Amino acid sequence: MKMADKITQYKTHLYFFILAFCYFGFFFFNTQPFWGLMDDATSIKTAIQFSEKPLTTTIEWVEHHNKNGMFRPFFALQQFVQFTFYDFNNPLPTFLFNIFTVLLGLYLFSKNFIEKTGLIIFYSLFLMWPYTYDWLLLPSLNSKWGLILFGIALLLKKGVIYNSLKFFLGLFSVLMKLNVIILLPLGFYAEKTRGEKLYITLGMLSGLSIQLFFFFSNPNSYYNTGIFETIKTTNYLTIQNIIIGIILLIMLFDLRYLINNKDEKLLILSSVGSIFISLGILNLRNSSYAYLGALLFFPVAIYLVSLTKKIEKILKFNSDKLGLLIIVVCIFISNTYLLNPRLERWNDLEKIVNLEFQEQAVYFCEEGQKMINIWDIENNNPEISFFSTFLYEYENIYIWIDEYENEFRFSEYDLEKINSHNYLYLIDPFCDESLNFLANDLKNCDIEFLYNNELKLIEKKC
Repeated sequence: MKMADKITQYKTHLYFFILAFCYFGFFFFNTQPFWGLMDDATSIKTAIQFSEKPLTTTIEWVEHHNKNGMFRPFFALQQFVQFTFYDFNNPLPTFLFNIFTVLLGLYLFSKNFIEKTGLIIFYSLFLMWPYTYDWLLLPSLNSKWGLILFGIALLLKKGVIYNSLKFFLGLFSVLMKLNVIILLPLGFYAEKTRGEKLYITLGMLSGLSIQLFFFFSNPNSYYNTGIFETIKTTNYLTIQNIIIGIILLIMLFDLRYLINNKDEKLLILSSVGSIFISLGILNLRNSSYAYLGALLFFPVAIYLVSLTKKIEKILKFNSDKLGLLIIVVCIFISNTYLLNPRLERWNDLEKIVNLEFQEQAVYFCEEGQKMINIWDIENNNPEISFFSTFLYEYENIYIWIDEYENEFRFSEYDLEKINSHNYLYLIDPFCDESLNFLANDLKNCDIEFLYNNELKLIEKKC
């Protein structure tokens, strides 16, 4: 019996979901990652605030996002749900729950768009897509919830009540975070090929209209940083843009020269539309993509899975053994170069905040410097914890920073002070400033490693 036939004896999509959860869960359990350097701390505080005053917290954050150029009514609730299992001394339950939510979105998408025989390629691509690891390691990210609502909407049956629910789920998915609009063309494709009315599509378009209203009503805000100036200054020749450009050329070649029926042509065009929306959003925010590139995986994956099937038919070969080889190779690459290094980086944070040292340590990236001090204080000086002091200050992290910055062990990089003080330096592979400092400013110095792994704590001897 063929491998594909054996797999189809099971509820295949659920089978892959369980395997993926076990795979990631094992490595997270084995490594025991610590809290991260992005928004974990501020999101946890929002969750605590919501648990105390849900209505007030919701209103405060709605107003905050409105003046920053977005309408996000579910933000506070999202953070509360995401950090339900928060325990400073045991981050694992929060990470496992986050893995579950990410993979639930993946499962729902695959149920709607990926046939059973394409799941090996689909999950292989997921393992190789670097930006999905941001979703797994940064629980505070919100777009995965939009993906879940989108997937649930597509699974609903026809009917008056269900149609209304489809509309509102489409609407709410975009209100979770604007970049979920990347999925709009794929939703249109699904509804069109099923002969259904476009309730999800209309819901997502309504969500887009609301977000654009707030976006253009608040120029020079956090989300709208001056769109025309951003267009002028964006670096479009990044490796990320070039790779996606090559994929787009393959899609256009496929559309022009390969045999496609009406639905296959619509799939290609919808995937192209999704990718172009992605490129617009990503390049306006960050042309190196970072965590925003996670949703781009879905139009790329749905097309590449369909292309693999076409190639299999054209070349008339059995892909079972090849598919098994591909996923084994992808697991190896994922484990070696993507998953474990990032898990080790988070684990290193815990070890570093537990180190005893007298000098201040420089952390070069601004956001990370604030976050590591929050975790350091929580670990070593909890009576002035970020999570309990100024509890009902909803936006301004700087009130706490201004009050307690003299207690911080991790300082910002200050060129004027660097040569006049004895500092330690925290070198982070995800912080280019620290790598440049190590390569250039310290190239003629002897250095001593106080900690040396993915993160490095060093002392200069020059």
